[in-house]
Amino acid sequence: MRLLLLFAFLAALGPALSEYGLKLLSEALILGLYAMAFNLQFHQAGLLSFGQAAFFGVGAYTMALLVSRAGWPFLPTLPVALLASGLAAAAIGFLSLRLTRIYFTMLTLAFAQLLYAVVHKWYAFTGGDNGITDLRPQGAFGESLPFYYLSLAAFALGVSFLALLQRSPFGYALRGLRDNRARAEAVGIGGFSHLLLAFVLSGLLSGLAGALQGALQRSVFPEYLFWTRSAEAILATILGGSGVFLGPAVGAAAFLFLRVWVQAQTEYWPFFLGVILLLTVLFFPSGLAGVGERVARRLWRVRRGAPQG
Repeated sequence: MRLLLLFAFLAALGPALSEYGLKLLSEALILGLYAMAFNLQFHQAGLLSFGQAAFFGVGAYTMALLVSRAGWPFLPTLPVALLASGLAAAAIGFLSLRLTRIYFTMLTLAFAQLLYAVVHKWYAFTGGDNGITDLRPQGAFGESLPFYYLSLAAFALGVSFLALLQRSPFGYALRGLRDNRARAEAVGIGGFSHLLLAFVLSGLLSGLAGALQGALQRSVFPEYLFWTRSAEAILATILGGSGVFLGPAVGAAAFLFLRVWVQAQTEYWPFFLGVILLLTVLFFPSGLAGVGERVARRLWRVRRGAPQG
């Protein structure tokens, strides 16, 4: 019910926003979907991947190549971008999940950087460091308001799917593997197959976010696959709180709005980002959403006259 209220509020907000506000909120929804997809691996399955940018970039470049080289309309490219990202995630996950902990993290980073290098240097196909530009969607989705609703629909479908997944037997199995893989496998849960499926689903949603981001920016560049794009998902998740379902989306919106505001005041955004993360990790390890949830719980107890714990 709370998710439906949130989606309804965001839908009603659209017509009241300016052109700039629509683009900013569209980007926040896309980054939120990307961070939520990352958290499926990170919080649910206990996997820290530094290669999330690979799937974001594959989705973006699939959309861009189909639009610019094959002349496809924008909308039919989205399922193909999903499929391409899913295949990339299946291949990378199949090889990476044979390792654990830091070795898994470094291998995912290596695969993402490998794809980045290919895209960066393959001028004839990807445009190299010049990227692919002039990707404005044709028709209604070239306008800000319809594109905002498309981003909201993708966000709503992705978040609803993740919410169902979290409460499903598959979600419980993932958390069991995260907490104690040996015990989970001893009771019959297939560790590798469950983790691989979570990795692929996370890659699919990241690819959808990448395709939407490319259309929003009307261009794609190799930086979509660079490790800093993976770091954005991690930072947004830490900032919002990985333990709260919508925490990564809250963190993504806060990350984006803070970046825009700080960059309008000063050129030292990385310095302020470092300070914000330092304060978050030291004093608010549950993230912004975790703090908000605790405050709301206390207010509810005060209102009901219950003793505070």
